[in-house]
Amino acid sequence: MSSLVVKDLCKSYVANKKQNNVLRNISFQIQEGEMVSIMGPSGSGKTTLLYTVSGMDSMTAGSVDFFGKELSKLKANDISEVRLNEMGFVFQQMYMLKNLSVYDNIILPAYQSKAQKML
Repeated sequence: MSSLVVKDLCKSYVANKKQNNVLRNISFQIQEGEMVSIMGPSGSGKTTLLYTVSGMDSMTAGSVDFFGKELSKLKANDISEVRLNEMGFVFQQMYMLKNLSVYDNIILPAYQSKAQKML
């Protein structure tokens, strides 16, 4: 069983009354422990792919199965919980809370995850 199964993933945006198909029928599988790299020129859809596969952005069509959970069928709070407890991200840009130290920004997700498990 694959950890991540993406089937016919599509993502389109409408800008200036024109549809922009960023992702068209993307399909792949990744096994647990497998290392994968996503490469391509600027503007080719790498970030859109990662955001869509993680549920941070909605898909136009297709499916994303993450360890048996179909992300398109989950509510926003449930997707957030999956990202918090089961996924890990290192962003291109630093997304930190300004009122926290670097250390506190790093441990905050672990604290939130642990707090949810205690409820």
